[in-house]
Amino acid sequence: MRIREFDCPSCGASLKIKRNQMTSTCPYCGSSVIVPSELFSGTGTVPHKITGFPITLNTGHVGKLFSRIILSIVLITLLTGGIVFFFVMKTSSVIESGMDTFKTTSESSDLPVVLEFGGTGMGAGLFQNARYIAVDANGHIYIGEFETGRIQVFDTNGIYITQWSFGDPDNYYLQAMAASRNGELYLIYGSELLIHDGMTGELLGSLAHPNGWGFDDVAACVDGSVVASWYKHSDDIIRFSPEGRVDLLLEEAISGQSGDSELSTDVTVDGMGNIFAYGSFNESFFKFSPDGRFLNRFGSDGDRPGQLTSPSCICTDPQGRLWVSDFMDLIIFDNDGLYIGTIDLNCSIYDMVMGDNYQLYGITVDDVIIQLDLSEYIEEL
Repeated sequence: MRIREFDCPSCGASLKIKRNQMTSTCPYCGSSVIVPSELFSGTGTVPHKITGFPITLNTGHVGKLFSRIILSIVLITLLTGGIVFFFVMKTSSVIESGMDTFKTTSESSDLPVVLEFGGTGMGAGLFQNARYIAVDANGHIYIGEFETGRIQVFDTNGIYITQWSFGDPDNYYLQAMAASRNGELYLIYGSELLIHDGMTGELLGSLAHPNGWGFDDVAACVDGSVVASWYKHSDDIIRFSPEGRVDLLLEEAISGQSGDSELSTDVTVDGMGNIFAYGSFNESFFKFSPDGRFLNRFGSDGDRPGQLTSPSCICTDPQGRLWVSDFMDLIIFDNDGLYIGTIDLNCSIYDMVMGDNYQLYGITVDDVIIQLDLSEYIEEL
């Protein structure tokens, strides 16, 4: 049976077909090609080559090789140029943005790192996808891993103390974690809210929404109460008293204000009990008073300073200011949601918590725990 040839319209490679073959797959670029009717029908004049390009290419072996080389060079050049252009523009944007916003807060974006430990690994003091951090009043640092079920405990100097597991890693993923001042850990896994002893891992109890499982995030309050977000069928915010009783339930807390659905809500609380909730679907912060009254919405004002890009975690400081880790920046709002300034961190943070004396603890994407001293920076705000 006669073998016929034509050029692939995508890469120019020579394709061989048999009589009455309607389609062919290019072995070089993988494109699925429809064979021209002149070749599979067996009628009409059959040229030796049919080119898929608007220019004439040499049909010999040397010509085909040359055309492929030229095409490869062109594609690589375009790809490389695009990548370089993207990073140049991104870097320029970050530098320009950092300069514009930081003028209102400080002359330098460098914050002192007073503690750094950890890294990726399986041993004590190393982490496998560390995602959550909490600190109690005694300075104990708790690190939770997303997939392994492991909680590690460190002293105030980052020295390893102990570790324990909260459940079967094949069945549970850690979704959120917070610590009370007396060292109790509130963990969300399996969409349930459980209480563990921070040092031993002993299960102390649980907290329940009236409609069962569906917890999303949790924050511990200075008075011993606990605030959590809940996502099943709704976007509720619920608060438990120090005794574990439900004393506040905001049904459809975010969607009830915005009119848009919300299925992923992060929460934090200031020292007065005001609740800040970030709705990722609504791309905004919503502030509620201790008695549940809606007070303000902020953080999504178009091109105004303080607009959020991709927040990963939030916390409040002792003055009630809200700190947001957004891409590689720390964005700061006052207690009423007014934008204060931006700090360029030069790294992304999965989770963070503000300790006493304005010590900020965070987990980087490299499984490294950092402690930043913000005490001098706070004086300039």
